[in-house]
Amino acid sequence: MLWAMKDQPPARAVGIGGRQVRTDPKFGHIYDHFSVVYEWANGVKCFASCRQQSGCANDTSDYIFGTQGTCDVMKGSILGPNNKWVYKGPRDNMYQVEHNDLFASIRSGQPINNGDYMTKSTMMAILGRMSAYTGQVITWDMAMNSKEDLTPAKYEFGALPVPPVAMPGVTKFV
Repeated sequence: MLWAMKDQPPARAVGIGGRQVRTDPKFGHIYDHFSVVYEWANGVKCFASCRQQSGCANDTSDYIFGTQGTCDVMKGSILGPNNKWVYKGPRDNMYQVEHNDLFASIRSGQPINNGDYMTKSTMMAILGRMSAYTGQVITWDMAMNSKEDLTPAKYEFGALPVPPVAMPGVTKFV
C-alpha cells in the first residue's frame, strides 16, 4: 500500500487481533491473527489482515479500489467501467528477480538502497501491532515517538523472559 501511496505513510491505524491457536509457550506472547485499518490524511484506507493458524484458508492478495476501477496487484490487472488491462509480460518469480537485481547492482558498483521504503513498511507493521495490542487508534507520529523498547535487557545465549500477552483496552501505549 505504501507503494500505491507513493511512500507516504498512513496518518493512523486501528487494529484488532488475538491469540486463539498459537498459545503454547514456545510461541511466546505474539498474536496469531490481526486485522488493521490504516488511514491516510486524504481519507484513503488500507484494510490489512493476516493469520498464522494451521488448517485455515489463506489469501495473499492486494487490491486497490478506486473511482476509475479495481487493480489486482498480484495478477497485474486493472478492471474499470470502460476498460480492462492485463499484464501480458513474463511471469518471473518475484523473489528471484529481486535477487538478480540486487546482485547485478552490487556487481555494477551501484547497490540498490531500499532502506527508506523498507523502514517505512516495517514501521507500518509496527504501527498496526501497537494499535491491535492496545486497542487504541495510534497515529504515525505517536508510533514514531513511542518509548516502547522490545529489546532484551542484555544479549546473551539462553532463554529470554516472555512478556505477558497484550490485552487490548488494558495494555497501554508507551
